[in-house]
Amino acid sequence: MTTIPPDWALYQTYLAGELVYDTFMSKIHRQLVKPMSVGLLDVDTCIDLEQLANVLAVAYFNPEQVVLRTPSVIIDSGGRIIVWYLPGAMTGMIMTDMQSATNSIGHLLNDSITTRKATEWRTHESNFYPSPDGKITPGCINISPAWFQQGREKHGFPKLDPEDGFSPQVSAALKGDVGHNITTSLQRSGILVPAALRVMHPDLYRAGIKTQVRLGAWATQYQLEDMCHHLKHWASVFNVVSVICNRRSPPHRDPKCRPEAFYIMTTAGIYHPVIMDFMNLGIKFLYDSGSMLASSCRLVRHHMHVEQGSRIVTAWYMRDSIHNFVGTPRTDYAKYGNVQRSDPVEQKDV
Repeated sequence: MTTIPPDWALYQTYLAGELVYDTFMSKIHRQLVKPMSVGLLDVDTCIDLEQLANVLAVAYFNPEQVVLRTPSVIIDSGGRIIVWYLPGAMTGMIMTDMQSATNSIGHLLNDSITTRKATEWRTHESNFYPSPDGKITPGCINISPAWFQQGREKHGFPKLDPEDGFSPQVSAALKGDVGHNITTSLQRSGILVPAALRVMHPDLYRAGIKTQVRLGAWATQYQLEDMCHHLKHWASVFNVVSVICNRRSPPHRDPKCRPEAFYIMTTAGIYHPVIMDFMNLGIKFLYDSGSMLASSCRLVRHHMHVEQGSRIVTAWYMRDSIHNFVGTPRTDYAKYGNVQRSDPVEQKDV
């Protein structure tokens, strides 16, 4: 069991996850929702969480649908869930919140675009297009309270010495006083996405909590004040979020993620209908504003082509190297049909 400090933002995320999970379970088993504490969660957030639970339940009852236009789950021949498709999972309030958070980092998005060789497609200028109303700044940045700098990731269980030059650091976007505001601005969406993961992949959800709390203990031990601050206010069980605005996405996989893990994307904005193509699965689906999509991004080769409008995507994921760093064991794949009501959990323990 992992104890979450009650003054951490992650504790409110835990309560949100339990609320979504219990509401989802009540719909699957057609039972009443049991009373529970919602801590500091406000009414708007609770409404968002209830809508998310409703859409998750609809998706769960559609496991074999191939033409994805309604909430659905895709499973493989072994019963492993490889995709959750949740159009309409986010309320207008959440999407407005995403817009506000994105506006606050416009300067970072603008600075992220590069002119280097086009093979570095994620930030190359050729893959971005302008917003017609000027409300969205094109760009792509990665935000993390603790991750390895490029080329410094460790494999296997490493020494936990921050002085060796090969230990996690706060991402560049979060450094300084401005970074504190960024962490806070991401809290509401940071709560919603892990709450979905609580239903989609409970073991991965718990592994994410364990990793964040262990990172916090390590950062406290070595008096890494900036990292301690961001971990305390980081509401997500995911290590990293990429904020992506008005970018074309050529066919790709994401090899740094665990194959058993889900990578969750949310989308907001005003744009023409977009089709997401899972090429190696032979599946295409509508990817409208307000959608949430979870998949094994290491296994699924996907792409999306869009040329106009104003589109914000947040992509939440876990880095294998960070879980290795604190010794969090790998989880198995999420399985369809393993939905069972769990016993009540002691307060603060997960």
